[in-house]
Amino acid sequence: MTRLSSFFLPTEREPPADAEAISHKLMVRAGLIRQVGSGLWTWLPAGWRVHQRIVQIVREEMNAIGGQEMLMPVLQPAEPWRRTGRYGIDELFKLKDRRGADMVLALTHEEIVTLHVASAVRSYRDLPKILYHLQTKERDEARPRAGVLRTREFIMKDSYTFDRDPEGLEANYQKHVVAYDRMMDRCGLEWYRVEADVGMMGGHGAHEYMAPCPAGENDVVLASGYAANLEVASAQAQPVELPPALAAPEAVSTPGLTTVEQ
Repeated sequence: MTRLSSFFLPTEREPPADAEAISHKLMVRAGLIRQVGSGLWTWLPAGWRVHQRIVQIVREEMNAIGGQEMLMPVLQPAEPWRRTGRYGIDELFKLKDRRGADMVLALTHEEIVTLHVASAVRSYRDLPKILYHLQTKERDEARPRAGVLRTREFIMKDSYTFDRDPEGLEANYQKHVVAYDRMMDRCGLEWYRVEADVGMMGGHGAHEYMAPCPAGENDVVLASGYAANLEVASAQAQPVELPPALAAPEAVSTPGLTTVEQ
């Protein structure tokens, strides 16, 4: 037990001058986070405790669908990224070690998890597998903003499934839908699961979770049984129902009248 009098909780009376999102303002004022630089934040003790509670929810729901937790490095050799064609993307931090070898700071871990599975799985009988981890990510954001919502360093849970066939992939995808729905509910969020762009990794379909926020930057299309990011939303043209045709006009004698009202 930690006494409040000794707890490191540096609160602020006023929010940062550049804060736009209400979450950014409140988290700083409450002593949950402090900024180090553009897009770089320290989680203070109270904020980190909240963060870890959310991490535990994520971990429990991933384990419930058969996920196996692992941990892959942030610092990685550049060669796997060159093979996938992602080495040239602007958001990827690149550097050299003291021997001059090209390295990257990973923004996701598809390259490395695939490397491990490719070297270990010998038969389709070894599949399916759900592997996930919670790890620091580095992303060279062009315009970090909104506190910890859009940063250059953050902690993310990413999950990877390896399946025998497309049917197995779909089954595991639906398991993740159930798990993510439960995560959102357990965190007490108002949320929508919407169709979304597949992003840099490609594929044939994707969803993202949206929570209404005054500082949000995405628009969502909602209808009965349908929800999508406006960027990918589609609709079918509906037949137009015209009103009944009016009767043909008739000439009316208006002697002595000068206005329509008359």
